[in-house]
Amino acid sequence: MKKLVAMICIAVAGMVSTGAMAQTAPIKAAYVSVDEVVQMMPEYRKAMGDLAQFDSALQINYAETLQELNRQDSIMKADSTKWSNAQKTAKRESMRKLFTDLQGFEQQYQQQMQQKQEELLAPVAQKANQLIQDVAKTAGYTHVFRKEALIVYPETDDLLPKVKAKLGPNAVTPPARPGGIPKK
Repeated sequence: MKKLVAMICIAVAGMVSTGAMAQTAPIKAAYVSVDEVVQMMPEYRKAMGDLAQFDSALQINYAETLQELNRQDSIMKADSTKWSNAQKTAKRESMRKLFTDLQGFEQQYQQQMQQKQEELLAPVAQKANQLIQDVAKTAGYTHVFRKEALIVYPETDDLLPKVKAKLGPNAVTPPARPGGIPKK
């Protein structure tokens, strides 16, 4: 009797564990370089063009401020002997303000460029993530990892070619990697 109860318990446990294993779907994982996907998108090229224009505008503003400071300095050197003390003080204060603006330009430039880059690239990154999710779902992948976060990965599970195929003729070839670093 004890043997019969033990065998029934073992059979029930075996069926429960087999049923639990049958309910879990197999894991199918892949990886993709999100950076390369973003760079392949036509929207990336437009965003980078807009960022370059913004950069040019900031550089022009800096150059104009520097030119104005140099102009005021030249005027001060040439004509300051004819001015009253009040005029000299006012001109020095004006030049001091321009000089302070120039000193703060680098920090402001970095902040403004970073803010503009985030503003322009956030929608592109969101679209790239959605594209990756669509391709992964279509291809039956349950997990997709960032290639940049992996140390070892098989070449066959790269989603990049599938994403590029989905983009079709709109795909832009990503720029070459700097420093001649070979692509894995």
